[in-house]
Amino acid sequence: GLLAGAVTDRRDALLVGAFAPTDMHYLSRASAFGTRWDWFLEALKMVPIYRRRDGFETLSRNRAIFRRQREKLREGNALLMFSETEHALTYHLRPLSRGSARFALETRAAIDDEVLLVPVGINYYHLQRPGFKVSVIVGEPIPVSAYDEQYAEDTARCINALRSDLASRMKECLLLPNKPADYRQRLDFINRKNEHLPFPDMKRALENVGVEKGAESLTRLAPKGPYRPGLDRLSRWIDALNAPPVWGMQRMMSWVQDSAFAASLKFATGMLVLPVWWMLLAGLGWAAHSLTAGLILAVTAMGTVMLRR
Repeated sequence: GLLAGAVTDRRDALLVGAFAPTDMHYLSRASAFGTRWDWFLEALKMVPIYRRRDGFETLSRNRAIFRRQREKLREGNALLMFSETEHALTYHLRPLSRGSARFALETRAAIDDEVLLVPVGINYYHLQRPGFKVSVIVGEPIPVSAYDEQYAEDTARCINALRSDLASRMKECLLLPNKPADYRQRLDFINRKNEHLPFPDMKRALENVGVEKGAESLTRLAPKGPYRPGLDRLSRWIDALNAPPVWGMQRMMSWVQDSAFAASLKFATGMLVLPVWWMLLAGLGWAAHSLTAGLILAVTAMGTVMLRR
């Protein structure tokens, strides 16, 4: 199947792939490639896609890439495409490009087999901080064969129709698919206090924020509450044992121009750098005193990360 997702940052592909029941590849912008880390991106099964901004001479490379991905779809594998025209730290659905719809229709015509276009919504309860709930919602698949007749009659109109239908299905997978006038007020309810609610109940409650039925409000969501700077300062002191990797991460974040990918950098630090740092702390404690002291030092550093959440 061909999965179409709403993109926030690079974590999204990992989240979808972690729960996918089949082998999956990910289409990614070509600008992420061309460095010494290409081998790592290829190991994650990321595939470069070239756009006009990459140069018109590069667009021809997409034909071979799409041909290989269609063969993988024919073999029963899955392909993830992020369909929005841009990425940002937002909850609402941004305008979709024509790319996912066009690729799905062209693939259906090329392999002469059913292609399912599957909407996916990724809902973070905090867009930048770790330790919060994430709901990955898979919507009702769209059988592309239903558009065969329209595709044969008017290709451009069919692509737009499928894009519109995909947008409607994707909105069903998002907590806040639109951006009403009270958008900021509704965002305040997407917080840890309401993580216990199942996705359908949370979505319904957000839709009914501010709606009254007689004297009783239809929503019973708990607000986020006031910002408490004292706790934030305390958390920084508690996490002193992890100061070097945290400082290094903050330095790297200052070089990242795209704020939407800052959370991905935090994720990479937590996954790759912190375990190495904790082993180093354990080794230092062992060398300075004893193995027990080293383990206590490492476990304490791990615990302070959990407290800082």
